[in-house]
Amino acid sequence: MASPHFHILALAAVAFSGLFERALANAYRGNLRAVAMGKMSAEDLRATVLEEVLGALGNNSRVTDKRLTAIKDALEPTFNSMPKNEYGNLEDAAARYVLHRLFVQRHAMYIRGLDASSVVSMTTAEVLEDHIPTFVLSLFEDRMKNHGLGLHEMTVLAATLEHLIHDEAVSRLQVVYQGYGKTQDSRLNEFDLQRMIHTYMAMFVTGQLNFDSTTVASAAVRVQETYPGWRDTKKFVNQVTSEVIASKVSDPDFAPGNFSFRAATQIVEEVGERYGRWQNSECMDLKELLMKIEDHESGRVLLKEFYRSALGGNWQFTEKEDYLRETGVLDDAYRPKEPAVVIPNYVNAPLNCLASSSIYQVCCINECEALMGPIEQQLGAHEATTDRILEVVSNLASSTIPAPRKLSQDLRDRLEEIASHHQGTVPLHGRLFAQWLHHAYPRECPYPHEAGTKNPMSADQWLQEKKTSISSSKDEIRSYVAQAETAEDSKSATPTATAEAPKLPWSPAEELIARHVHKKQKGSSWVRKVAFCIAAVSGLIAIFHTVSDSFASLGRGSKQGSSLLPSVGKQHAC
Repeated sequence: MASPHFHILALAAVAFSGLFERALANAYRGNLRAVAMGKMSAEDLRATVLEEVLGALGNNSRVTDKRLTAIKDALEPTFNSMPKNEYGNLEDAAARYVLHRLFVQRHAMYIRGLDASSVVSMTTAEVLEDHIPTFVLSLFEDRMKNHGLGLHEMTVLAATLEHLIHDEAVSRLQVVYQGYGKTQDSRLNEFDLQRMIHTYMAMFVTGQLNFDSTTVASAAVRVQETYPGWRDTKKFVNQVTSEVIASKVSDPDFAPGNFSFRAATQIVEEVGERYGRWQNSECMDLKELLMKIEDHESGRVLLKEFYRSALGGNWQFTEKEDYLRETGVLDDAYRPKEPAVVIPNYVNAPLNCLASSSIYQVCCINECEALMGPIEQQLGAHEATTDRILEVVSNLASSTIPAPRKLSQDLRDRLEEIASHHQGTVPLHGRLFAQWLHHAYPRECPYPHEAGTKNPMSADQWLQEKKTSISSSKDEIRSYVAQAETAEDSKSATPTATAEAPKLPWSPAEELIARHVHKKQKGSSWVRKVAFCIAAVSGLIAIFHTVSDSFASLGRGSKQGSSLLPSVGKQHAC
């Protein structure tokens, strides 16, 4: 008998494929087999697919009508603002972008493979590739080749991914229970419940992968030495736990002193829902530290000041110049011979991400994407005139720029320049408009480098590839600062005019996320990769469920997969 997760994947694929009759005949028995394309309205067809998806997900599914409506409502503004193909749907790059925005907006999660700039490792999924039926992959790809993805299909995919993220968290919690000799039938008092959830979070933030009952029990002790933000993390977890328990006073699973595994699961689930946005406060602290040493109001910190700050006690700012340059954080054009750290590029760099799971990472929230939301909603199209954009942006405040404001003539001229490239209108989802937003909001919007010119890497990836740490030694930092001070003394000896703030760099290269298309295009491999990831996670979850006879089996595979417990790549905890 196939696992429930196989059915999730297959049913989602059928939704994307438009329920091709060949898939229905070959893959299913029961309701879906009776569906004929010419005998149901579009709404009836969608309702049938949703019913089957919900049935496959089971009674504990988070994919409810209410949740699907919330997902659809969140997707719709960005979906409506993207270029569509001849069927009114999104092609692969646009669909990936919209889903990426959704998960950042809802959970501060960066789904692997959805962010165009991310590097996706498919190792585990490739191992499990042979376990995915050919027709499922073909349905995903046929849908992309022939029609693209509509709002409904994207809603189903997003809901499925959310459910698998939930299942992954539950599997980690089961491992913690096993580490303490507990089962899903065990009932816990308040102390033991807190211990389980703290241990779960300790494993989350430290990236503990190989463990037994001893290492699980000691994880909460070790985390105090290895993770500077652990005390605040515990406070956050305790607050969420108290709020969930208070909201469940009539639920027998939350009876005082008698908490069930289901209760612990719901708490862990809520922690996961809120954690990404909560931990973003560290990112904002990081941004504030950089703004204190900002050069004028450029959104940049001269590298010499960046390193001076490190010597003054801000131990976070020690990354090597080569690392900052290769990952797109360093601006060599702002001031001649004086490299500068671009604040939003630094805050949103991979070094500030947590490799949270096999599905997603928890990273700093890109403030520019939050600004794009109201721009898309107010403009309601994938392109707009310069006057309309200026009207919207001049009334759009950021965390550091008040509104309303009068935009500079330079910003107006740059926007007109973009419009001249595109027959009088400005595409909202392209490199040039992103660059213009960087000029308009230099502390919030990253500078968009041309594709292929930079190579964002985490600290671990840099270490593996370069065989060296991303951090400079104190002696290296002191040497750099001393050379900078010598250069400053030399400049001060030469009379110069009053220094003015340099202009931010500008490149005329355009790169659009998606275009209007009037012909069928070959589907990209990202949908196949997402399918691989879903199947991989499902398989790994099944493996976790077979570790002990005490837990219900979700699958029958006997291969050993890599642990679902997350690993930490984040460097900063302010």
